[in-house]
Amino acid sequence: MEIFILKITVCFILSLCVGLERQYHNKITGLRTNVLVGLGSFLFAYLSLSDKLSGDQFRIASQIVSGIGFLGAGVILRDRKNKITGLNTAATLWCVSAIGVLTASDMMIEALIGTMFVLFSNIALRLISNAFRDKYTREHKERCVINLSCDKEVEILVRNKITEFTQTNDLKLETFSKSKNKDDSVKLKYIIVTIRDELVGVLVRELEQEVGITKISWSHKKLSELETVEDDEEESLELD
Repeated sequence: MEIFILKITVCFILSLCVGLERQYHNKITGLRTNVLVGLGSFLFAYLSLSDKLSGDQFRIASQIVSGIGFLGAGVILRDRKNKITGLNTAATLWCVSAIGVLTASDMMIEALIGTMFVLFSNIALRLISNAFRDKYTREHKERCVINLSCDKEVEILVRNKITEFTQTNDLKLETFSKSKNKDDSVKLKYIIVTIRDELVGVLVRELEQEVGITKISWSHKKLSELETVEDDEEESLELD
């Protein structure tokens, strides 16, 4: 019994360390989930490796691997921006399960080393990954300028459409300005900063179909190359 208590305590502490990191970063599966996955895997593996069962003693332990896969699939989601989230969380649960099996198999040192590598992956590699992502974002970020003229009656509709599109597609609206043309129509100017300028092109094509928009043009250039917005060459389209 003393050995069992020692093993499950070690499993609890190691799972707790991983769970604390997940909780700190406010992930879908936090402290309790990771601890419970570790303890559950430990208990199943401990039973499988004991002399209380007959037959293939590794059968239960082998099923833990596939069983955790179903649990991990439940935390993989697609958000409203069409991005996949939860992959790292699911992989962490899988690793916590392996830590539980290791402790049940008297491989305490291996479980400790595994926990350290999991924490290193989720903490240190996160910083490295973010650094590469930030560098990519800085190098590929573009400033897109949309100029359009529309009738006053459809101004609110057009502005709402642009706002909704930018929010849904995670586009950063940098500035917005409004003025009047000589023919009493409204002139709107949007400056959007993004690494996905093709989405701005989609927005412009959708706006071209709107009744009441008489003129629309847009331009884009990388921020790293940009000196003045006015230097951009515009793609223009006159609408009837």
